[in-house]
Amino acid sequence: MGSVLLTILVTVLVFGLLIAIHEFGHYMVARAFGVGVIDFSIGMGPKIKSWHGKYNDFTLRAIPIGGFVNMVGEYDEDIPEEYKYKIPLNSKPVWQRMLIVLAGPFMNILLAFLVMAILVSTGPAIASTTISKFADGSRSEQTGLMENDEIIKVDGKRIRCANDMAYKISSSGTKPIDIKVIRDGKEILVENVEFPQFTEKNTQFGQLDFYVYPKEKTFGSVISESFWQSVSVVYVTVDSLIDAFTGRYGLDAVGGPVAVGGVIGDTISASESFAQGLYNIGNLIVLISVSLGICNLLPIPVLDGGRFLFYIIEAIRRKPMNPKVEQAISMVFMVLLFGFMIFITLKDIVGLF
Repeated sequence: MGSVLLTILVTVLVFGLLIAIHEFGHYMVARAFGVGVIDFSIGMGPKIKSWHGKYNDFTLRAIPIGGFVNMVGEYDEDIPEEYKYKIPLNSKPVWQRMLIVLAGPFMNILLAFLVMAILVSTGPAIASTTISKFADGSRSEQTGLMENDEIIKVDGKRIRCANDMAYKISSSGTKPIDIKVIRDGKEILVENVEFPQFTEKNTQFGQLDFYVYPKEKTFGSVISESFWQSVSVVYVTVDSLIDAFTGRYGLDAVGGPVAVGGVIGDTISASESFAQGLYNIGNLIVLISVSLGICNLLPIPVLDGGRFLFYIIEAIRRKPMNPKVEQAISMVFMVLLFGFMIFITLKDIVGLF
């Protein structure tokens, strides 16, 4: 029972942090451009607690998923009398509104970089992309790779960090692939390298069958590794979304907050110490934060990317869309999105039993 409560608490805290950071991005840029804000809310549904600040209200709501910044004139041209002294969002130039929309996803990606920097600097070692030794019966050794090869490209993808290498071999290593290495100071293309394979949730993956040397940990290497690992997580997230849309991953691979909570619970259970648990949760925060930022940029109405798309259309037409049309489109997609979320949540709950 204690572990379940701990999992729920950590899951709520993780989502609360990521949502607060996301909405804080929208809020700060809106305030910087002088847009009137009515309410900064964390959570959805009925209010639990509300505070009246100098410029707007701050609200905590009952359902610990989601959040919003309610700006004057954001959805309705008819502004209530009590807020008419505030500057409405729709009176601002379109480029300012674009930056307000992009600020939320940007803050999630920035948070991921900062957490990654902490993880890299406090972790036991930085993994390189240079092969130190092979596993017994290694397929990649039998098909061309050698010890001390520094891997710089896998299946055409430039490799900047070990995470890049591991992911690309996992996603592309289901067939023979070309790998470019630095061997004895020279760039060499090793063709048709093979890796062992495994299947998870009805999807086939390639499996790494060698070990790599650690890198020396210096200030420069920590900053470089933090940056490239963050970029790698963004790449992995985008590439995985493309694979999901093209049908590589089945519905079993799609999960919502309940599934994420399950992963957090497994992570806590598998951690041998409190410090390791924090480190593992930190890695999850990086992944979830990047995923939240990237997914919010999808050009779907009700998401930040959908609003950004409306602003692009406005910039091209040099006049805003009809607010009623925009609201109708957003409402349809909101219903579809909530229906999808309910379906995924029920699927995740059933999967627990």
